[in-house]
Amino acid sequence: MNRHLPSKLGTAALLVSLILPAAASAKESIVIGEQNWTGAIAIQHILGEVIQSRLDGEVSYLAGDVPVLLSAAAKGDGSVDVLTDIWLPNQSAAWAKYVSGGTKSLVPNAHPYSGVQGFYIPGYLQDKYGVKSIYDLNKPEVAKLFEPLGGGQAQLLVGPAGWESTYIGQIKAKDYGFADKFEAISTEASVTYAKLASAYKAQRGVVFYAYTPDWVFSAFDLRRLEEPAFDGYAQDNKKGDPLYKADGCWKFISPTVDADWLNKSKITCAFPDAKVYVLASAGLQKRAPKVAAFLHNFAIDPSDLNALILKIEKEQVPADVAAKAWIQDHQATVDQWLAAAPAQGQAQ
Repeated sequence: MNRHLPSKLGTAALLVSLILPAAASAKESIVIGEQNWTGAIAIQHILGEVIQSRLDGEVSYLAGDVPVLLSAAAKGDGSVDVLTDIWLPNQSAAWAKYVSGGTKSLVPNAHPYSGVQGFYIPGYLQDKYGVKSIYDLNKPEVAKLFEPLGGGQAQLLVGPAGWESTYIGQIKAKDYGFADKFEAISTEASVTYAKLASAYKAQRGVVFYAYTPDWVFSAFDLRRLEEPAFDGYAQDNKKGDPLYKADGCWKFISPTVDADWLNKSKITCAFPDAKVYVLASAGLQKRAPKVAAFLHNFAIDPSDLNALILKIEKEQVPADVAAKAWIQDHQATVDQWLAAAPAQGQAQ
């Protein structure tokens, strides 16, 4: 027997004990900024699951207001690495500061999804009565379709109290000329969707504000009423914005600024379509290039996101469980996202 064997084994065991913790700690830590609406939550968990299961990363989530998360991610110190649902033009000021100009410290994904908002009606209503345009609501025979059971004035469900879009709905009713035929009703989304479900069951009329992505677009056949295309913001607080236009179709005066906001505002066009991005800290390109490449290549279809939101919101499936199931069902899509990542073993 080799009398030096025990000491050699002891040395080997010591080396293993030193090497294993180092290997275990080699996983790159990625912090995803946690936003609180369901579309963002769904994407957060898809990204987190892919980073952990396919890119050997260690993911944590940090909740915060969007401006705080953007500022943290822009520092590039790893306190926040990723934000999942950044809307343009809504975040155009932050975009100019961190992405397109200023520090250029945040990198967008190459293929944003489109977010759309406006007034919607059930598909059966459009098919049966030919209601396609916002201007159709001016017709008395069309307005009558939206009267509640038992009679009364037609109802326009403009959205939750206090939302900017709710005020915008009231302004549009005035400027499109049908405010005298409709009562503007402010309701929380859950109430609006309950009214939608009841209308569907009875095949009655309902017209309401909504935005995609949301679960109702997977649960119901909904059609957006046509409006003239957006051509620019005309209000003073948008001067300097790339979308500002002195004679533009969109002049919104907030009730917090002027008590006569409804009369002083004028909006005669659709909401500008939004592009919704994933933003990653530029520091990831050096620290974790495979993760950075994946995030840049990430793209999701709004219809897939609608279906995920339906599972999370309506079917009460936990977001992480829903995300894992989606990834299992869309392996080819995930492979495409990862195709641009550096080869395994490339320097991190």
